[in-house]
Amino acid sequence: MRKVASLRLPAVLDQRPWLPVGLFFGLLLLLGLWIYSDYGMSIDERISRDNGMVTLRYLFQRFAPEKAQHPAFGPYWVPLPEYQDRDYGVALETPLSYLEFVLDLETMRAKFLFRHLATFVVCWGGCVAFYQLARRRFGSWQWGLLGALWLVLSPRLFADFFYNDKDAVFMALFAVGLNTGVRLVLRPTLSRVLWHALACALTIDVRIMGVLLPAATLALLLVRVVYGEVRPGRALGLGGLYAALTAGLVVAFWPYLWPAPLDNFLLAWHNMSSFRWDGEVLYLGRIERSVALPWHYPFVWIGVTTPLLYVVTFLIGAVLVACRVLQNLRQVGLRLWRTEQELQDVFFLGMGMAPLIAVVVMHAVLYDGWRQLYFVYPALLLIALRGLWSTVHWAAAQRLWAQWPRVVGAIVTMSAVVVAGKMIEAHPLQNVYFNPLAGSNLLQRFEMDYWGLSYRQGLEYVLATDNRPHITISTPQPSSAAFSIYLLPEAEQHRFSFVDDMSKADYFLSTYRGHTLPYEFANKEVYQTRVGGELVMSVFRMHW
Repeated sequence: MRKVASLRLPAVLDQRPWLPVGLFFGLLLLLGLWIYSDYGMSIDERISRDNGMVTLRYLFQRFAPEKAQHPAFGPYWVPLPEYQDRDYGVALETPLSYLEFVLDLETMRAKFLFRHLATFVVCWGGCVAFYQLARRRFGSWQWGLLGALWLVLSPRLFADFFYNDKDAVFMALFAVGLNTGVRLVLRPTLSRVLWHALACALTIDVRIMGVLLPAATLALLLVRVVYGEVRPGRALGLGGLYAALTAGLVVAFWPYLWPAPLDNFLLAWHNMSSFRWDGEVLYLGRIERSVALPWHYPFVWIGVTTPLLYVVTFLIGAVLVACRVLQNLRQVGLRLWRTEQELQDVFFLGMGMAPLIAVVVMHAVLYDGWRQLYFVYPALLLIALRGLWSTVHWAAAQRLWAQWPRVVGAIVTMSAVVVAGKMIEAHPLQNVYFNPLAGSNLLQRFEMDYWGLSYRQGLEYVLATDNRPHITISTPQPSSAAFSIYLLPEAEQHRFSFVDDMSKADYFLSTYRGHTLPYEFANKEVYQTRVGGELVMSVFRMHW
């Protein structure tokens, strides 16, 4: 009976794919609910919340003046038109700030843990959209699930799913926009126009770079008209409606644009393209200025922080897609694709590589790592799946070794197990994951915990080992350590105070950002956090 059941199981799953798919995403959601409170505080989270609160106060002043007098808005007295970061998209930040009121969240700990949970839920939705993209492209729910698994087993992004309400959320919404965009381009209908316009507007209103989605959508529709795949009248009508609806929703969801939609949008675009940060980053053992980075900076960062199998299969997939495009141009009358699958490949490769090339050509400012470019990752991962798909089917096409697919499957399984193991071992600091290409002595070659997530562990160590009622802490600046106390137990937060002068501190905590050499007081180290054998954060007992 067991043998029969095991043989029938795949057929049962094929008939009811919602079972394994629902189980996967249900377990992923439960995992997020279980661990969301484990993560530390990034240096940008306070700023993100401030952006939402300033905008929410502006909305209350216009539509519910009595609510704008709430004491919670005391620190946010600056009017939105005068606020420094007024041009930041707030499609997530403002709703989260509003939900703080609805849910009556009183403590900062409750507010930021809620934000971590909400950020994860949005990113979970992005994983669902990515599953749909992969399932549609490969015509298989199994390949869709593999794609979703690869996205989840991307250690750096997985960690960011819980606290990065800018880049990770933008990536998730960009994946949603890719999904609705492919649906619209393949089968233009009114309902698909509405959904894609909504997805694009929300994406743009998180980060203005989301304008790539409508630009690519309209370009693909135009090419399909030229190829005779879509009727011109239908494309013109639906395309015009889509453009108008997207523009209207972008303005509706972004209060900063209301007084002067076009002028303010262009100003936001200008500020994004010439971003106001001239800092230093550690890259390949050298200190580089953010405004003069080497051309290979984003490519190397992606290459050394993505699981190795994904990198290899992406290279295979990119070469295959490029070769197929060249072949089509030569043989099929200057056409980029012959099938809907090839159209999707061209779309994904373009959406993955064009922004990277643009960053190099425009000498764009980038922060530590490549988090500003996370939004290209779903497209790159789909090309990696394309490479794996071709690798699996290569032997069958050549009528070679029949066991080849099983060998590839074993490699994929082994990779998943290894990556998952490293993620579990590193938890909750998957954000400092590097693959073997990065080499060793990473602290001297790359930025590690540049956002300061590990400060939470350092503060928790001090709480556990020092029972004094008042403890002074010093850290290098800028630092998220002072904000990390928000995630500590309420009864313990008052025990800490922070000073800039190290000589007045009981403890000095450091994540070594911008400091590649050992401290001269290394003998005072009492605690350290390591991931994969690499030093991430140290606690030094200074004066007592």
